[in-house]
Amino acid sequence: MRKTTLLHPFLIGTLSLIVAAGSVQAQYKEYQDSSTRELMFSLLFDEDFFGYSFTQDGEENRFLWNHEAVKVRGRAVIVEGETILDGSGFNVDGRTFRFDDVTDIRVTRSGGYNVISFYTRGADSERATRIRRGNIINPHQTVVIDEDEFIRGTVFSVNEDIEVYGEVNKDVISLFGDIVIGDDAVVRGDVVTVTGRIDLAGNAAVYGSIRSGIDTRLGRRHRYHRFRRTYNVYLDLDVDGSFTRYNRVDGLSLGFTHKFTDPDSILPSAWAGGGYAFESKRWRYELGIEQTILRHPALALGGRTFRLLASDDDWLLSNDENSAFAVVAGEDYKDYYESEGAQAYVRMKPVRDLTVEAGFRYEETKWLEAERDLWSLFGGEQTFSPNFARVDSATRAAGILEIDTSTNYAFYGQASYDTRDRDEPYYYPGWAAEATLEWSRPDLNSDFDYTRYRLSVARYQKLHRRIMLIMRGVYGGSDGYLPMHKRHYLGGLGTMYGYKHKEFSGDYFWLANFEYRVDFPRSDLAASLIWDVGQVGESGSFDNSEVKHSLGVALYIGSDFKIGLAKRLDRSYDDKPRLFARLTFSI
Repeated sequence: MRKTTLLHPFLIGTLSLIVAAGSVQAQYKEYQDSSTRELMFSLLFDEDFFGYSFTQDGEENRFLWNHEAVKVRGRAVIVEGETILDGSGFNVDGRTFRFDDVTDIRVTRSGGYNVISFYTRGADSERATRIRRGNIINPHQTVVIDEDEFIRGTVFSVNEDIEVYGEVNKDVISLFGDIVIGDDAVVRGDVVTVTGRIDLAGNAAVYGSIRSGIDTRLGRRHRYHRFRRTYNVYLDLDVDGSFTRYNRVDGLSLGFTHKFTDPDSILPSAWAGGGYAFESKRWRYELGIEQTILRHPALALGGRTFRLLASDDDWLLSNDENSAFAVVAGEDYKDYYESEGAQAYVRMKPVRDLTVEAGFRYEETKWLEAERDLWSLFGGEQTFSPNFARVDSATRAAGILEIDTSTNYAFYGQASYDTRDRDEPYYYPGWAAEATLEWSRPDLNSDFDYTRYRLSVARYQKLHRRIMLIMRGVYGGSDGYLPMHKRHYLGGLGTMYGYKHKEFSGDYFWLANFEYRVDFPRSDLAASLIWDVGQVGESGSFDNSEVKHSLGVALYIGSDFKIGLAKRLDRSYDDKPRLFARLTFSI
């Protein structure tokens, strides 16, 4: 009886525990998450394509375009004239997926594409509110994560930059902006951009993958194995034909430039280029090195040594376009001198579209005569004109002597600001501005004494879907004596189409260009009406000079090729319309 009495409470207690455990298990089995995560849409990209996908009526809809077809304009991302992303969210098929409803963002890789998936939960859910607090979803403002900040979610932007100096627990995503991961910063997820630039400090930590649509060399790189096992994996080698050209002084010049770039900017960039000019029988070369000091704002120090065929006409037309004119038509629109020396500079990019450079240049110059009997495809028996042919004989003789015997030491500065779309320059509005300054003094051991400057501002203004007004103003001047190869010239390509090329010269000038351009529907053709006006003066005065005007018309084929007629308006004799052509995008 005693044994039975002792077992009874033990059995009762055991049965009670079993029942309680079953009850708890039943409770856990019966629990259901009242909030469900719902996929809103996905963005896809690789090195060639960008697109999106979304599910409708149980079926996936996917669309992809080449990167060139995707345009970022202010707060809008435009594809084939349709806005797919703007300040409110993602727009497709008459529907808008609002960024305010995004509660989670996941980055994966599927089918060869990087996939950015956007999810939502119930808008009234307390959990959804907590999730949004963990993320920074700021589509159209620059995001900066300071050193002492910790973000437990994802940092996301559409077209603005993201800078991380603290710690981010998940992904860092800027679709079309740049991403900077600073010193000692930590990103425990992926770093993702479609067309932006990714700058990683040498001791930054990225525990996920680096996904870029424009730089496939970037991959999975943890802070503990960031230092390269072999340099050729991480060093970028570019080769271009910048020393290959054709003109009336060097004739045919063949050569290449090789540039080595460290993607992380830890090592300096270096380049070496050279070529041989067959008519002038001269070797051309350039050796340079540049070290990035800061990534944001971008700051670099550099220097180079060179022996080049130089021209002060680069602002009128490029070497490639001029070479094409020389080969095809036997026309060379540049004047030249040989420049041999060295240069040191500092370059800064404080904002996305602005580049500023300042430095010191030393050069010894040499005069070279033109080789007039060069071959051209359609030039016939036409010979090339002499070097500096438009200058009067007395000025030319003095200029030749100065070029052949002088040394120039000068400080210089230059700045450029350009928001134009290079792929479709006549479809979107934009600004283009450039300023240059050169200061040469005998105190620097220079043979010259002058301050020379030029400022150019252009506006590409869309008036209608098919109409654009292009306006440019240029002002240039100097004090002191300018040698022949440093004077300002007006007339012809790049200035006033109705006049002979470089017909006027002086130490002061101003210029204005107006072009009214109309696109033809469903074609690559366009037509324009052109008005050019300018004036050249001496010794800082325009009193003894006349304002020059010309009117012209032009036909465009695509964005680059333009052919037209222009007539000078300053006289009624010897003023026949002049035929002109441009082979690259230009005013």
